[in-house]
This record gives sequence, structure tokens and C-alpha cells, in this order.
Amino acid sequence: MEHMIAQNKAPCFGGRAPLFSQRDLLRLVGPLLVEQLLAVTVGMADTMMVSRCGEAAISGVSLVDMINNLIIVLFAALATGGAVVVSQYLGAKEQKHANASSGQLILLSALLGVGVGVFCFVLARPMIRLCYGSIDADVLEAGVLYLRITAVSYPFLAMYNAGAALFRSMGNSKISMQISILMNIINIVGNAVCIFVLGMGVDGVAWPSVLSRAVAAVLILNRCYQKGHMLTVPKTIRLDGRMAKRILGIGIPSAFENSLFQAGRILVVSMISTFGTVQIAANAVANNLDGMGCIPGQAIGLAMITVVGRCVGAGDNEQTVFYTRKLLLWAYISMGIFNGG
Repeated sequence: MEHMIAQNKAPCFGGRAPLFSQRDLLRLVGPLLVEQLLAVTVGMADTMMVSRCGEAAISGVSLVDMINNLIIVLFAALATGGAVVVSQYLGAKEQKHANASSGQLILLSALLGVGVGVFCFVLARPMIRLCYGSIDADVLEAGVLYLRITAVSYPFLAMYNAGAALFRSMGNSKISMQISILMNIINIVGNAVCIFVLGMGVDGVAWPSVLSRAVAAVLILNRCYQKGHMLTVPKTIRLDGRMAKRILGIGIPSAFENSLFQAGRILVVSMISTFGTVQIAANAVANNLDGMGCIPGQAIGLAMITVVGRCVGAGDNEQTVFYTRKLLLWAYISMGIFNGG
């Protein structure tokens, strides 16, 4: 890994300048690693704090978090579709279309977030029963309360993901990392105050998540509309069927692919839920620890969307192959070190 990072001289592509230097790649991947690490560690902190509320609370929260993860996959897939389209337009030097597609991503994310949020809020109880069958009454009530409150945050989360994807498309993952740090600080401090000071239960874990995601969405959208960035997001956004179709044409297959894995996890947890509350709680703790091993791969995967998208947009197949292999090598080495250690 050291010889790759130390390499400063960029390769030559038939006389064409490289689209990304070694420093560009590190600046893109580094903040993403921090962001992914924060997501996992804050999840662990949430589990530790909610455990103070009892086994029923931690079980209800962990069961709903599986559903929340499935929803997050949908938002992330849409953001991926938008990031790919925007990156391709930027690579092709089509600034007008890049700006327009960024606005479409924000609009589609807002619509999806509101739609999914209303759906989950109204149908929280039947959703949990459908996924997990007959569970203890106290676990069910905790889960319903948690799902309904977190559903309020879905529009904010969807728009935050859209904004973060746009900055990654510009090759700037530092801004989303900074906002993510603030979001997670608000979440952890809010949890601690609500649980340890105010003596709240499951709602004491849920409401800080809503607040932190709302703050993050406002901040990142505000940055998106500031001048001086590679993208200029339109102030007035109307649905463009052609552009939306292109974004969804990438986002929907990505959502289907990734949701299959998450749906499989829900099926496994549904079987574990038949064993009892203690087993559900133990599985929740183990899942948080398991997420640590995926951090490098997830971070580099997000960076690859920007890099490959820009290369494809520029019509440079040689650089597309080169950077794909390079980032895959980084992923394999970092995953080996991270999990082997």
C-alpha cells in the first residue's frame, strides 16, 4: 500500500493528461473512510445507550434498524444514479446538463423521501408484523414507535444523501465528511441527553436522529446552492422526464441489487426473532461489530462511482480501466489489512 500512496508521478495515457492524480484519489477516499467509520461507530454508540432502556427497547430498535437499512439502500441507490449521471456529464464537459441533472437528483430524492416516510409512518405496525411475524408485545410497541419517529427523518436523509453524492461527483468528499461529523455529534449528544438526563426510552434515540438528519440536510443543501462549486444547482427545479429516467435507469437496478442483500438480512433476523428478546439484542450488538469490516470497501466503492463516471463521460476507456483496477487493488489491500488485523 505504501508504494502506491508514495507514487507521485501520474501515468501517461497516450499523451492525454490523467483525470485524477494520486492526491486527488486520496483526497476523495480519505474523507469517505472517516464518514463510513463514523456511521458504524455511532451505530454502536446508539446500541450501547439504548441498551440502558432494556432488552425490549434494544430489540425493537434493532429490528426496525434492519428496515431502516433497507430504506437507506433505496436512498443511496438513487443518489448513486444521480452521481453517475452528473459525473458523466462533468467528464464530458457538458456543464449545462450536469447542473440540470443535479437539480433532478435533489427533486427525486425529496419526492422519494416524503413518499417512503409517509408510507412507513402510516403502515409501521403491519410492516413490522410482516417482516418479523409474531414478536413480544413490548418489542412490537417499541419498534412501532421507533419506526414512526425515524420515518419523519426520511426526507431529510434522502436529500442529505443527494447533496453528499453531488459533492462526491465534484471530487469533494470533505464537505460531506464535515457535515457527517456534525450530524453524528448531534445524534450522540442528543441520545445521551434524552436517555441519561431526561430518562426517555426508544423515542430518546429516535428524535435526535431526526434532528441530526434535518440539520445535515439543511447544511449540505445550503452548500450545494452556494457559488464557486463545479456544479450550479438550479434554484427552480421542475421534473424533467428524460433526465429523471436516466437517473432512475441507474438507480433502480442498483436499488434492486443492494436491497436483495438487505432483504436477506431481514429474513435471517426474522428467524432469530422467534428465539426471543435476548437473542434479538445479542444479534444487534454482533451486527454493529460486523459492520466495521466493510468500511474500506464501502468508502472506495463510493469513490469509484465518481472516478469511473468521470472517465466514462470523457470517453476515455483506457483511464476507466486503469482507475477501476487501481481502486479495486486499494480496496482488496485495505480490506485485507482491516479485517486481518
